[in-house]
Amino acid sequence: MRFRTLLPFLLTSLITIAMLWLTQISLGVEGEWSWDRIPFAAAEMIPGWIVTAIAFAVYLLLTLIALSRMPDCRWYELAVWLAALTTAAGLWSLQLQDSPPGEYRLSKAAFVLYYKGSSGYFTQAQTEISDVSQFLSEYEGKMEQGDVLHEGTHPPGLPLFYLALIRLCENNPGLQSFLLDTQPASFQEAADVIAGMTSRSEHPLVPRDRAVLWLATLITLSMSALTVVPLFLLAREFTSSTVSWQVAAFWPLIPAALIFQPKSDALYPVIAMLFLYLWVIACRRNNLIYAFLAGLLIWGGLFLTLAFLPVGACAVCFSILQLWPRLTGSREPHAAWKTFAFTALSGLAGFCLPILILATVFDLNMLRVWFLNFQNHAGFYSEYTRTYWKWLLFNPLEISLALGLPVAWLVFRSLCSRGGFDSEQSTAPPNSLKPLLLSCGLVLILLWLSGKNMGEAARLWLIFLPWFLLMTIPYWQAILDSQAREKTQASSFLKLQTVWIIALTAQALVCVATVSRITGFHFPPG
Repeated sequence: MRFRTLLPFLLTSLITIAMLWLTQISLGVEGEWSWDRIPFAAAEMIPGWIVTAIAFAVYLLLTLIALSRMPDCRWYELAVWLAALTTAAGLWSLQLQDSPPGEYRLSKAAFVLYYKGSSGYFTQAQTEISDVSQFLSEYEGKMEQGDVLHEGTHPPGLPLFYLALIRLCENNPGLQSFLLDTQPASFQEAADVIAGMTSRSEHPLVPRDRAVLWLATLITLSMSALTVVPLFLLAREFTSSTVSWQVAAFWPLIPAALIFQPKSDALYPVIAMLFLYLWVIACRRNNLIYAFLAGLLIWGGLFLTLAFLPVGACAVCFSILQLWPRLTGSREPHAAWKTFAFTALSGLAGFCLPILILATVFDLNMLRVWFLNFQNHAGFYSEYTRTYWKWLLFNPLEISLALGLPVAWLVFRSLCSRGGFDSEQSTAPPNSLKPLLLSCGLVLILLWLSGKNMGEAARLWLIFLPWFLLMTIPYWQAILDSQAREKTQASSFLKLQTVWIIALTAQALVCVATVSRITGFHFPPG
């Protein structure tokens, strides 16, 4: 391997470490918003780093063994490897999150989920929802009050999610006991602090609440880890299983996916990627069932957060770009229109059915709720000063650090590549990746220019970060094609994967350096 291939990964790692650890450069815009640094505590951090290094060695070995099996992998073996990758991602996340010092460990999960300043949905479910029907019927009026923070800018899905967890723990004492017994020491210490502070309040922290907070943490972490599955499946639609695995293996090493645990933002990527996968399949194969399921899924996402609006826009853009060649190149464009119309109507039916049920059964107008949520979100910038041009310049750097500079370099390198999958010498499937990448890129650019994320973009864009991994497909495909042209199959497997191993290692180093240094939450210690 040439040194110039290694150099970008070396430089991106060094730049990240230097920026986060050797300088005090503001990670944001002074006076408006910035991410805080975690103080260095050698006695607590270094042992955690040693254990993390061992954990990554195991992760790398697992992914390499699976990668070697990809060309000959049958569906049942593939399912086992994806389950193993999901499990490894979850364990890696738990280990890395518990390696920073003091209150920045998994203890943060209890504070983040309990206090209204950082989340508030658990508290809302605990104290405000006694009757689901009444809660839903009054929700539109609640949104009209104009809250510009958590409650006023979100649909009712998250409070109901926490209410379901509360009811689950209440009705299953065995599950509650199991959750209480499996809490790590750092989480228990945080819960003890909350219990002490709320002991004389109207709603003290009881064992059930401890179990709910830990269950919510585990669900969020598991859902985030599960993102590797739809990410792999979607990539597999456009490239080989080998390249798809190479791409999916990077997700557990994305810094933002760990820093913002257990915020609800970490729940969204798997839902968004599964929706895109179902919609791509529906459009390519004219599958009405997949289209209907995709419609249900995007409704479910929007029932949780408006962040799914750009995901839906991406799907619409992909549909247009996918349909356009058939309209312009086919002798019977009306047939293409007819087929697409059935697919679109099936997706629309899946989306509208829950809306009609809520309107009929609970007197809840979701369309107006979404409008009010959007309006309240816009009101945030009326109360909190933001300078558009400053954030326009800072957001690309913020997203690059949230993604990890090695992956950001891979994205840049892929976008600069020529030929790609249209080349006759490519070993990729004939399905062109361009419509999907163009759709993702266009939506991201419009979102960036809109100024909707002037502050906390690293967290709010977490739902879109898997798109950037899809953008690295051309890079890995080009290497695979080059090896095929040069007939290097006789070389050892490890030699063929040298670039990927170095890139994954550099990304892991950056992930550890970022998660150990940056806290994604502004709340007082203890």
